[in-house]
Amino acid sequence: MKDFTRRMLSIAIPITLQNLISTGLNLIDNLMIGQLGTTAIASVGLVNQVVFILNILTFGVSSGAGIFVSQYWGKRDEKNIEKTLGHILYITMGAAVVFFVLLFFFPERVLMIFTTDTEVIRTGATYARPVAFSTFLTSFSFIIAMALRTVEKARIPMYVSLVALSINTVVNYVLIFGFGPIQPLGVYGASLATLLSRFVEFVIFVNIVLRRKTPVRLSKFAFKFEAPFFKRLMKYATPVIVNEFLWSLGITMYSLVMARMGTEFIAARNISSTIENFGFVIFGGLASATVVMVGAELGRNNFTQAKYNAKKLLQLTVMTAVATGLIIILLSRIIVNFYNIDQGLKNIVLTIIIIVGISQPIKMFNAVNIVGVLRSGGDTRAAMIIEIASLWGVGIPLVAVTGLVLKWPLTLVYVAMMIEELFKAILGVRRTLTWKWLKNVVD
Repeated sequence: MKDFTRRMLSIAIPITLQNLISTGLNLIDNLMIGQLGTTAIASVGLVNQVVFILNILTFGVSSGAGIFVSQYWGKRDEKNIEKTLGHILYITMGAAVVFFVLLFFFPERVLMIFTTDTEVIRTGATYARPVAFSTFLTSFSFIIAMALRTVEKARIPMYVSLVALSINTVVNYVLIFGFGPIQPLGVYGASLATLLSRFVEFVIFVNIVLRRKTPVRLSKFAFKFEAPFFKRLMKYATPVIVNEFLWSLGITMYSLVMARMGTEFIAARNISSTIENFGFVIFGGLASATVVMVGAELGRNNFTQAKYNAKKLLQLTVMTAVATGLIIILLSRIIVNFYNIDQGLKNIVLTIIIIVGISQPIKMFNAVNIVGVLRSGGDTRAAMIIEIASLWGVGIPLVAVTGLVLKWPLTLVYVAMMIEELFKAILGVRRTLTWKWLKNVVD
């Protein structure tokens, strides 16, 4: 038990601290943009919704690759870890090209999908073009950070994140509001700050993999394409990529419904989502710890220990989620008061956050169970079916009907949205208890 706790904390704590730094500094950035008014909040929020799709796709690719990285790490097979990273970067860079084109050349057309507010579209396009260049940098950094966490070097991406996000926060303030001879640039300044911080992060990660002082390395060997290896990798990664793409598209549909309900509701969702992210601070660490502690044991063919680790981590997830839900609710009123929005919108946001806080145990169980447990054993097809059936079969129809047809208030639309999580939990528990996901995929 002591070894379990020590190992879990050595992985989870650095990732939790990184998530805390990231969420905290992102909240500060969001508050800075919030001082520019509802239009700025809405426009930046919609562009970030598009970037969110790319991030989720990259997360899907990295999760698929993470199955192999964790199990190869269990065998201490560093050559195949490198080969996995090289092959998976082909996919992430391809996706980055697509999103660069959309955000740089056609931002107005993309934003018109979400809103008819011409000022939001114009402001959003200004923010989108510099951010477009960060798509390549973010995709690369995401994959390398995933690999470092999976080989139990979680402190490295934590330090890199601290540097990059600190730069982003300071430069954000300077460029948004102006400082000395620098004129205030508003949302355009925020996008430049994002690009600079992502570039710094990218340079640091490139230096790490080229110095070859960790098990995460990249050389010509990594990018030597091998069709049989790629085919086996994609057998498990494809369901994850499809899963994350359809999931991100579904979450975008939620935003689309709320955007059609009014510009103020776009701002409400953006603010509440930023605060909700605090709930994911700990669970990013727990999910990553689950991938390593379950996947590595499966790579060693130690199925009994993998099963034990999965059960313990899921129990810990639920207990911790109760506490974080309460913290989110208690802090919400303090945070919301920093935003330059009217009292009516503040009340809506506060009610939404109470709903989010109450739903934390179910949401976090789903996140760790699907991302950490089922995927670590290569059960990616079942995980995809559970997630997509819940979102597209339950969540989106409920939100669309309640928001656009029945014209319910935004708070009740959020309640309808949470029914999806309950449905997903029921399916997820049933699948986990079959233990069919206990598989070694690298032998």
